[in-house]
Formats: sequence, C-alpha cells, structure tokens
Amino acid sequence: MGAGFWAGALHFLTGILTRLQGMEANIGNIIALKGLSLLLMLVFFLLIFSSLLSGINSFYLSHDLPVLLSSPISWDNIYLSKWLETAVKSSWMILFAILPVFIAFGVFFKAAVGYYLVLFLALVMFVLIPASLGIFTGIFIMAVVPAKRAKNIFLILGLLILIILFMLFRFLRPERFANPEWFANMTIFLSEMKLSVSVFLPSMWVTETLTPFFDAKGGAPIFFMLLLLFTSLVLIIFGNWIFNAFYYRGLVKAQQTQRPWLTMSEDMRKGFNVKSLYFKLLRLFSFFLGGSSRAFIEKDFTTFFRSIGQWSQILLLFAIIIIYLFSIKALPVEWSEYLSLKLRYIISFFNIGLVGFVITAVASRLVLPLVENEGAAFWIVRVSPVSMRRFLWSKFFIAFLPLLVLSQTLIVVSNIFLGVKEWFMLLGAGTCLALVASITGLAVGTGAYNAGFSPGDTGREQTGFKGVAYMLSAFAVIIITILLEIIPSAGMFLTEISKTALTLKGWTIIGLLFLMVFVLNAFVLWLAMKMGEKKLLALE
Repeated sequence: MGAGFWAGALHFLTGILTRLQGMEANIGNIIALKGLSLLLMLVFFLLIFSSLLSGINSFYLSHDLPVLLSSPISWDNIYLSKWLETAVKSSWMILFAILPVFIAFGVFFKAAVGYYLVLFLALVMFVLIPASLGIFTGIFIMAVVPAKRAKNIFLILGLLILIILFMLFRFLRPERFANPEWFANMTIFLSEMKLSVSVFLPSMWVTETLTPFFDAKGGAPIFFMLLLLFTSLVLIIFGNWIFNAFYYRGLVKAQQTQRPWLTMSEDMRKGFNVKSLYFKLLRLFSFFLGGSSRAFIEKDFTTFFRSIGQWSQILLLFAIIIIYLFSIKALPVEWSEYLSLKLRYIISFFNIGLVGFVITAVASRLVLPLVENEGAAFWIVRVSPVSMRRFLWSKFFIAFLPLLVLSQTLIVVSNIFLGVKEWFMLLGAGTCLALVASITGLAVGTGAYNAGFSPGDTGREQTGFKGVAYMLSAFAVIIITILLEIIPSAGMFLTEISKTALTLKGWTIIGLLFLMVFVLNAFVLWLAMKMGEKKLLALE
C-alpha cells in the first residue's frame, strides 16, 4: 500500500511539474519552488505540535520511566534517548508522506546523485529543529502548570495551535492570489513569487539548500546546510539545559492526581450545575436506546470527556472547520473571468473528497483507539452476556453521529459559499453520508482487529503502522468513490447547462454507478466490522 501511494504520488506530481514547466518566462519553475517552500513551512509547524504532544507522552507518561529513573543511567542519556524517541515518533509519518514530492522534483529536474544525499541530510537536520522546539516547550509547560490544573495545559496547546495557524496564513498572504489586479504586471508577479516567506524559518533554509540542484544559477547551499546543522545542535543542547532544570519538577507534578471530572454523587446530580446538565443531556441522547447499548454509550461519552488527552482534540476540530471554510470562502468565485461555472462545480465535486480526507484524519485521532482504550476493562465486557457485535456497533454509532454532523456542515456550508445548485448539494451530502459510514466502520473495525489491550500507550494506533494502514485504506475508498461519481456528476451537469434531458440509457448508467458507490461503502463497513468482531471473539 505504501508503494502504491508513492507510485501514485510520483505520477501525479510529475504531471503537475510538467504542466508548470510549460508556462512562459520560467514562471512554472518559480511557482513549483514556491510551493515546495510553503510545504516545508507547513511541515515545520506540524512537527512542532506533534513533537510537543509526543514529548509530553515520552518524557512524563511512558511506562518505562520507573525502570529508567531507578537505574544507574545519567540524566543526559535519558534525555537523549527520550529526545530521539520523540523525534522519530513525531516525524516519520510526515516524512514518509512528503518524500515523493522531493523525489519528483529530483526526477523531473534530472538532479545529480548528490541531490539525494544532500536531501537526506537536510531533512534530518530540518526535523531535529521542530522536534527540539516541541520537546523543551513541553518540558517547560509541565514544570510551570500544576498537574491539578492539567486542563490548562491543553488550553495552552489550543492557543498555540491558533497562533501557529494565524502565523501560517499571515505568512502565506492568501488574499494576494485572489486579487486579479495582482496578476496585472508580470514583473510584480515574478518579484513577489521569488521573495522568501521568512529568512528566519528553517523551511526556507532547506529550500535554499536544494534549489541549486534545480536551478543552475547557483546559491549558497553550504551556508544554509551549516545553518541547519548548528541550529539543530544548539537547540538540542539548550533542550538538555531545560531538561536538567525543569524535568524533575514536572515529573513530580505529573504524578499528582485529582478527582475525575464528571464524577458526582446522586445528590449532586439533582441540583442544577454544569455536571448535572451534562448527565441530563446524556440521558436524553440515549433515551431511545436500551440495555447494554445505552450503558456503553453513556460510559464512552463520560470517559471521553474525562480524558483530557481526548476532549482537548476538539480544539483541533474547531480549527479544522474554521480554516477549511475560510479557504473555501476565500476562493474568487465572484469573478467569472477567472472562475467559470464549470470550474465552480469541479471545485465543489472534489470538495467531497477533501471532506472525506478531513473525516479520515479526525477518525484516526478519535475513533481508531476507541476499542483499544477499553484496556483491561474489555475483559469485563468479554465475559458478560453482551455480544461483541453490539459492543462494536455501539462504538460505531458513538463516532458516526458526530462525524456525520461535521461532514455535513463542511459540505453544505462550502457548497453555499460556492453557489452550486441544490441537486449538487444533495449529491455531496449523500456521498459524504456513505463515506462517513464506511470510514467510521473502517476505523472501529481496524482498531478492534489490532487491539491488544496492553497497559501501554493507547494513542500509539494513530501514528503507528496500523494507523498508516487504516488511513491508506480509507484514502483508497474515498478515491474509488470519487472516480465512480465522475461520470454521473459530469453527465448531470452537462444536461443542466445544455437544457437537455438524459436518455433512459444515461439514467441507467448513472443509477448503476451510484449503486456501486453505495455497495462499495456498505461492503467496506460490513467487512471491517465483521473482521473486528471475529478477532475480538478469538481473544482469550
């Protein structure tokens, strides 16, 4: 699956570079290099946040800490080993995803063999910088914020996310690309595109290191390579100082506990407060369910909101919604000379796939570990008179409804911004309904199939090998669904603008393709849930 992903990505990226090179005045190459720089900048900020979360888990919540801290090992060695573990865990998947971009650039520009050696060294040094920033930021936060106010840690993380997103969009200045006057003067266009985003960002240093292999005009690659090297080394040393100064204080506070939120006595539930309101709403939500299904749903919702590591990711969800809708709203749909009616519907159609990718990303964080999060309590369910089928389907519906609301919000609001017809909105909403069902079932089934219920980190599924397998499988379902709907969507669109009616043969073909979409997603849902159920029943 990984080889297939790389092959498809290389083919697609090579096609894009070929089209860009066909533009006049070397504009295509300038745009390609600018895109590479922006990709690296996005990866830089993603790695900071990923390292921050992974660092807190590795340095403070890892189950091998009692052995390490009680053994005759220096704190410097503990820091370096945990630092290396965090850097690898937080970056390997992102690097795996973006490597085809650099390989495509090297193949297309016919770069020398030295390019790939320099690329490897530059990316390694580049990754060390955000990893170090995330690690010592996490150490400092854990030392400053008391453990009894642990929720504040993730509020700070949410604020950091918003600041990073704001900085990212300000650096990009997307309003320039939506202003037709900006393209009026070719000289202004070229001069703006050649400007670097910021000379202080390591992403620009990597771009400047690799650019001489694409452009014979030269540059200063050795200088930027040394800049990457010395910056990464300085940050590692500085992080060691932070570790020795603040780690013990944070470690002590990490052992402190508090009464779990949403824990109340029956007398407290009778009064009117936030907790009692939560329980009343939960009982109303599960009113139509009975027996074990109701108990499972109430328990899962309560444990979800008790776990700070899980509910804090809702902040990421809100950021995704805001940024996604802002991006759709910023498209210049009001200028017919730059975005025709046909292009408007093309964007709306492929928007279905983008929403599917967003749902997959959210499900990998929240849904994939659902079964694994049961831990040792799973064996209570296993020996109880409750079928594994009911257990798994309760997990499915807990995740399906929120993801369905998210997908329908994104697809409907974005289509309103694009101004497409009602029938196209219904097409997108119906397709997203099928995709959310199959993606959610795939996440629950994959999580159940690979669940070990070990006392280790239950969040490893989302970034491990199994998480990658799930996401690639979900991407395959999304892509096949989109391909099956190309002909029906194009046919219905052409009949509308030409004011003609479809023939019986045309409606038959469209109906069959839509039926194939339904069968595909229903089969994926059934197969994933069935495999997960079979594997859980085989556990002893």
